[in-house]
Amino acid sequence: MISVSHNFERLKAHILPLSQAGIFDVAKTEWNLVAVEISEEWDTCPCGQDIKEHCYIENKLTGSKTYVGNVCINRFIGIDTGTLFDGLKRISNDPEANPNIAVIEYAWERGFLFGEDEYRFLLSTARKRSLSERQASWKRKINRRILNQTVVKTRTKR
Repeated sequence: MISVSHNFERLKAHILPLSQAGIFDVAKTEWNLVAVEISEEWDTCPCGQDIKEHCYIENKLTGSKTYVGNVCINRFIGIDTGTLFDGLKRISNDPEANPNIAVIEYAWERGFLFGEDEYRFLLSTARKRSLSERQASWKRKINRRILNQTVVKTRTKR
């Protein structure tokens, strides 16, 4: 088993050359989350851990781009993805599911929603259990658009 400190050292060795700062605690503030991806295939985070949840990040000072796993982005870089991955998986598995607040904010910040009406609609229906057919249809359409903009590859149920 690989130790957490070993993982951190490998991640630091990957991030620092792509950053302007030479100190990791400063360098990690240079990075922004730009996209996420959920894959069926295993990949490897720069820290060495196997991952299926990729967080694509970009350095706002150098323009460098890379990806890290969901655990590293939260634990070491300090960018909170919270319940984003759970919410994306939920709407991927059920097109009628309510996207959680993390998914709604992620989609809004990246321009996946067409205007404030869609944003307000998703927020107002996030906890509702029953919607009219018109509302349910609108939600399915928005969920599809969010998923088309975000790569989410999950196994289909048989």
